Amino acid sequence: MLRIPLLIALGLAAAVAAQQKQIFRSDVDVIAVDVAVIDAKGNPVPSLGPDDFDVTVSGKPRKVVRAAWMAYGTSNGTSNSTASASAASVTDEAAMESSNRMFVIAIDEESFQQTGAYAARNAVEGFLDKLRPDDRVGIYTFPAKLANFTLTTDHAMLKRSLFNLAGVQQPPTNQFHMSVPEIIDIANGDTDTEARVFARECTGGTSCAIGSVRMEANSAATNLELEMTKSIEGLRGLMHGLAEIPGRKILVLVSGGMISSDQHGGRVNAANEIRTLTSDAAAANAALFVLHLDWSYLQAFGKKDDAAGTYFRNGEIAKTGLELMAGMLGGEVIRVQGNSGDVAFSRVLNETSAYYLLGVEPAAEDRDGKTHPIKVKVKRRNATVLARSEVTIPFK
Repeated sequence: MLRIPLLIALGLAAAVAAQQKQIFRSDVDVIAVDVAVIDAKGNPVPSLGPDDFDVTVSGKPRKVVRAAWMAYGTSNGTSNSTASASAASVTDEAAMESSNRMFVIAIDEESFQQTGAYAARNAVEGFLDKLRPDDRVGIYTFPAKLANFTLTTDHAMLKRSLFNLAGVQQPPTNQFHMSVPEIIDIANGDTDTEARVFARECTGGTSCAIGSVRMEANSAATNLELEMTKSIEGLRGLMHGLAEIPGRKILVLVSGGMISSDQHGGRVNAANEIRTLTSDAAAANAALFVLHLDWSYLQAFGKKDDAAGTYFRNGEIAKTGLELMAGMLGGEVIRVQGNSGDVAFSRVLNETSAYYLLGVEPAAEDRDGKTHPIKVKVKRRNATVLARSEVTIPFK
């Protein structure tokens, strides 16, 4: 079993060293880029070669010389190559990684209430039951419980640890009973919403000023931003710890949502915070799946008029931050409603059963030690590519 000192990784030199590591493994001639290619049913797409992929670095095309098909549980990768000598080290490392999987299940306890914790626990237990005996797994609860955790094949021990799982989210409490969408709208200068809340709350002899509504919305928006920052910092701590472990990790984030404004810019916008995760996730060599525990449709059931719309929009706002994260980190958001968590985890297992390790030739201008945007496309109809959006290519 491998124990990871995540608390130390948050603040000491190990975290700095992890951040400075190159994002993808490389040799003298190529960089290694791992991507998942799935069809419309979520099945990995086999039998692709280098010519089936288009890769750009900083918007400029780069040649793919190797496409190694990595199916977990095999002894080595099956490689299709147009330049086998230059990409040899990519294949060698791929062969060492293909024998088993490493899963990290990260559970954001502050993103859902206790009902969500029960659903998450049941889904994770079912997932553990379906794993191969040699799959190594760790369970990481955050942001309140940053601590050491273990990557282990002792799945029974992990199931026992889930009894301590809690959902600690508290709905916003404020004098004017504003919903999250109302808080965000007013904090971003929406005077119509401000007037509507004032008319609703300051009636029947209640003494209040419209400026008080705006002040409370701004204060509540600050609290939402602090909660968002705590969650992202918890994930950064996890990434720093994972960067110390060689090999590809599959990170499954279980979350009730990450609040982010559905308006462009403005208050309570998670984009800039999430962007700090992109290099961390790449340094950790972590493929991301997000399981969104979404009960907005149940909360809205039986509601009338604006109330139902508020619940649905609240669910969309909670999903926005998760979608931003998945988009930036090359991941995928899977919606979990009611008791569908078992189905969602089965989908993760299926989609992670195989991936490609590409050998890509960088240009001399790429080798500057800086971060570059990278895009991977596949020339196959009805196929989806999951790949990270940034690469740091070291000096030659």
